[in-house]
Amino acid sequence: MTAMDRAKSCEDYVISLRRKFHQYPEISRQEVNTCRMICEELVGMGLKPRVVCDTGVIVDIGDKARSGRMAAIRADIDALRVKEETGAPYASRTEGLMHACGHDAHIAMALAAARILKGMEDCGELRGGIRILFEPAEEVADGALRMMDAGALDGVDTIYGTHVWAGIPAGAFAVQDGARMASADFFTITVRGKSAHGSMPHNGIDPIVAAAAMIQNVQTALHREIPAMETAVVSFCQIHGGDTDNAIPDIVTIGGTGRAFSPEVRKAIPEIMGRVLKYTGEAYRTDVTLDYRWGSSVLINNPQAVHRAKAAIEKNFGPEALAEIPPNTGGEDFAEYLDVVPGVFVFLGIENKALGAVYPNHSSRFTIDESALIKGAAAAVQYCIDFLEEENPK
Repeated sequence: MTAMDRAKSCEDYVISLRRKFHQYPEISRQEVNTCRMICEELVGMGLKPRVVCDTGVIVDIGDKARSGRMAAIRADIDALRVKEETGAPYASRTEGLMHACGHDAHIAMALAAARILKGMEDCGELRGGIRILFEPAEEVADGALRMMDAGALDGVDTIYGTHVWAGIPAGAFAVQDGARMASADFFTITVRGKSAHGSMPHNGIDPIVAAAAMIQNVQTALHREIPAMETAVVSFCQIHGGDTDNAIPDIVTIGGTGRAFSPEVRKAIPEIMGRVLKYTGEAYRTDVTLDYRWGSSVLINNPQAVHRAKAAIEKNFGPEALAEIPPNTGGEDFAEYLDVVPGVFVFLGIENKALGAVYPNHSSRFTIDESALIKGAAAAVQYCIDFLEEENPK
């Protein structure tokens, strides 16, 4: 019996859960009600969830002692500060917040997987342990690290993650090895000068002109120093300075993000920025500080886990269910788990033009073809079952 055969009875369940969580979005580190609802569902299945990191949830199913192996499934649970404009009858009831990245779907799929796996455990069919992680604060890139600090990966041998994705036909899966999502780091640059009257700039030190030069010089240096075949993205996303039209301010702040697909390039970005900012600042007589904050790492899928995931998908849905997409410069802190144990991050297509499910993740109109969700749950279950039953898993 395939996982999809077992999952068919959960199709209405997974859709109703997705809509329930969609109506009550909560932002990172404030997922109190979401955590409570997840625990209620798990307890109702006869499971014993434990709350960690204030709003995260860990639940174990089966017994690792049966095979000496444990697989994990991860779902993220936080929402975004986005005003929903879908017009759906189950739209967000919290003004200004929305599950615009599909984390409501991730919760629902993980809970459906839990129900299927619990049924297998009750029948004595589960040949090892499976842990399900409900991770808070993914959108601010620290949920995975906090979950691991709380023991989320203790005893885990492989991990599987799913992300619903616009741009892939509903029900198709993109599963590829290597670097699939970029590192996502953030920075603040502070440029300090000396205020003066706008008509007499020689009496001051202009941080705005210096900041403009810094932005140009950093971009130029990156493109001259990073190999052309590598990806290095630095975006200056905000700049603040002054509050009147006739006075040079004494301080300017610049905020932005750095992205890369290799650990080496990731490390090089702040080194290049720091040097260019230092000497450009000196040339313009300003004092400059760079606060560069590491976010999520490069997400690199394990080849053996990718092979296992593809086999699981083909077993349930045939080879035609496999799709390919290019690497994505978005960030995802699932990468932190993959730095510790081998695993795979799978993109599940939810696009359907007939349903209006065509808007990208993080859009105020983002919606999904919910028929794909049961397939996502089944694929995760099959991956875990196959891992527990392999003769020589890696």
